[in-house]
Amino acid sequence: MSIRNNLRVTLFVLSLLPIILLSVLSFHMISDRLISAEKVNLKQTASTNSQGLKALLESRQTEAHLLAQESSIYEYASFALTKSASKSGSPLYGNAMEFLNRRSRSLSYFQNIKVFDKSNSVILSTDRYDINTKVPDNLSLTYMRATGNNANAVSGILKKKQTDGSYHYFIEIGCPIKDRNNHKKILGYLVGTLDLSSLDTYLNSMTAGKGSYTFCLDKYGNYIFHPNSRYIGSNIKDGHLSRLVTDYYSGKAEETGSFQYTFESTDTIYGYSILKDMGWVLVMKRDTSAVTSLARIILYIFMTGIAVCSLVMLLASDKIATFYTEPILELKNTLRTASEGNLKAQSNIKSRNEFGELSRNLNKMLHIVRNSYNELAAMHEELIIKEDQLRQNYNHIEYLAYHDVLTDLPNKMAFIERVNQAISASPGSNRLHAVYFVDLDDFKTVNDTLGHEYGDNLLSQTAAHLLSLTANDDILARAGGDEFLLFRENLDNEKEATDFAAAIIESLKTPFHINEEAIYVSLSIGIALYPKNGLTHNSLIKNADIAMYKSKDTGKDKYTLFDVTMEEELNRNSLITEVLRHAIANEEVYVVYQPQYNIRKEKMTGFEALMRIRNPKLGELYPQEFIPIAEESGMITELGEWILREACLFNKKLIDSGFDSLTVSVNISSVQLSKANFIEIIQNILKETGLPAGNLELEVTESTLVSSLSNASVQLSSLQELGILISLDDFGTGYSSLNYLTNMPIDTLKMDKSFVNNICSNEKDARIASGIINLAHSMKLEVIAEGVERIEQLEVLRKNRCDIIQGYIYSKPLLPHILLETLMPDPADSEFNDPASESKASSETSYGNSESVNLS
Repeated sequence: MSIRNNLRVTLFVLSLLPIILLSVLSFHMISDRLISAEKVNLKQTASTNSQGLKALLESRQTEAHLLAQESSIYEYASFALTKSASKSGSPLYGNAMEFLNRRSRSLSYFQNIKVFDKSNSVILSTDRYDINTKVPDNLSLTYMRATGNNANAVSGILKKKQTDGSYHYFIEIGCPIKDRNNHKKILGYLVGTLDLSSLDTYLNSMTAGKGSYTFCLDKYGNYIFHPNSRYIGSNIKDGHLSRLVTDYYSGKAEETGSFQYTFESTDTIYGYSILKDMGWVLVMKRDTSAVTSLARIILYIFMTGIAVCSLVMLLASDKIATFYTEPILELKNTLRTASEGNLKAQSNIKSRNEFGELSRNLNKMLHIVRNSYNELAAMHEELIIKEDQLRQNYNHIEYLAYHDVLTDLPNKMAFIERVNQAISASPGSNRLHAVYFVDLDDFKTVNDTLGHEYGDNLLSQTAAHLLSLTANDDILARAGGDEFLLFRENLDNEKEATDFAAAIIESLKTPFHINEEAIYVSLSIGIALYPKNGLTHNSLIKNADIAMYKSKDTGKDKYTLFDVTMEEELNRNSLITEVLRHAIANEEVYVVYQPQYNIRKEKMTGFEALMRIRNPKLGELYPQEFIPIAEESGMITELGEWILREACLFNKKLIDSGFDSLTVSVNISSVQLSKANFIEIIQNILKETGLPAGNLELEVTESTLVSSLSNASVQLSSLQELGILISLDDFGTGYSSLNYLTNMPIDTLKMDKSFVNNICSNEKDARIASGIINLAHSMKLEVIAEGVERIEQLEVLRKNRCDIIQGYIYSKPLLPHILLETLMPDPADSEFNDPASESKASSETSYGNSESVNLS
């Protein structure tokens, strides 16, 4: 559709839409108002008419009551009550019958009037055939007998078939004939049969306007009155209308009301009023369409107006559309001519409005385009050339994004994409894939000793070698540094994965040659299997990494298949790291002291300070578990400084208590020893605690010395110059180089427990222990034997002239106040007797003299 036609339709619709909406809205508002007003009107009319109907019925009831009180009827009822013989010959009977017949002619709406005695026998009747008959069951009589009140339509609607086959409908109105002297005594009952058609004149007069009529229902929903007589006596058969009386008596409906309701597929307005004494409801009905006829007339007027407005707006919209679209069409034609290549095209709109301004600007723009066209044509060729260059650059950047520059292998990003493709291609299947995490052992040594150029060359050759071992479906990637990732898919079994790792390790037994330098390389490999060890690339790489570190921790140059216990161990190490970070602040770290006994002097000469940690979540942590983690994380420095201070402070207090010959030994790690300010730290602690330097012994292991031999020698010499004793711990388990004994400033040699264990049963261990002792003595060093637990071990050591023993045969590690009890006969007066400290390390508190052996 063209813009002109669009504008015509839009203007036409927008102009008529408000009028149509207003018309519909007005119709609904007026209809709602009319319906609401009609509801009120019908409710009021129904209430008024029900009062009139009630008054009419009450007048009939009053007439029946007056008949019951008339003297001739009253006297005959009294007479009949006392006489059991036939009463038809009595003068009272004649008077009563004459009066009853005379009154019935004036009360033509009563079809029949009867007088009953107390036994339900008819003693008087306008129909002589009823006299002396007995009514077996009558609701009106039963009601009057039970209540003593008048009965008004208690029996409901009665019907009687006429000779022509039609029915007449009646109700019964009754009054009890009471004794004038005793109103509680009933002489008989007068019952009048009221023809319902006598009410038609009054009910037919009830109307609420065109389309309305009135009907009356009993409490069962039966028609008492209806303009159409064929409905009288039948049930209305509508749940809502038939329950009006019942709902009123149950409190669900008001005595008078109105509502809108669809009955017999017709939307209708009802007004009703309950005749509560009779159980009737008078209903006035009017069709909704009759009420809303005025609103429809108004709607028709609006529709006529809309038709007129439509014609006017159709003409106006055409004029407006033409006025605004002609300049647009002119501009369109100009632009179409220019787009076909004729840049000399011009727009000829001369108006002074926005279209004229747009035309002038379009002509200027075409002039500029015409001048620029030649320049653009020249630049086109240049752009094509640059596009080729950009495409080449993009391809190179894309290559760099997914490849490692040094080894020309895919990088980690490309590796992850490849793994994800394999996993997504076999979700939930039994296919077996393997991720290998490969790390060069001691690569840092190559860089440090030979230089980074050698290191890069080694990485390239290693990558090429690993790539030569892979199949077409495998992917080898460099993860960074000296780490590689390898992925193999669709393996037959777990053994195939481990055999491949073993083949990689075996293939590297031959050295690489770099600049005529032979370099041997070993690898530590971790393996994670899909789906057993992970379902995502993250979990597989992480678990392979964990397994690789397990390979390094257990000797390097090997492969390890991931096991869930490795992750548990890693998680526990993480927890321990977190505990160590706050152990001092949370007071979870404490010290126990294991005495050292000089078997030649037969007395305690010192004790070793041992760190313990108790955490509420992890329980008791021992040094063999947390010391390596502390060293790796660097927290050993803070913990080592803390135990040094605690041990020195404790020994100073012992000296102040008279034990000035005791030496406290404290282990130091390679991390502490490598610190440039370590000497300064020791000096500050000694100064702070007041402990003489000669009462402090620092223990270093062979592995600590190996890590930096020259630096360790300088540091230990400086410590020895301060007067501090130096002990070489765990001698015999490491390199055991005699170079340590000759060049290192050492005062004491500690023989490792591994030699003491079998000193009585293994002749080689006994000779090694004897040799270590003799060697130390020849160099004027004292020897401490660790882990002495049995008398036999003690005797062998004593025989070989060992100086000092340390072990369970003398004492287990003790808390400070327990150690004090072994030194002082009455520790109650000592400041070390701190009951609060006994709550820590309950496993340690039992260590005491009861488990010691008398070494004297």
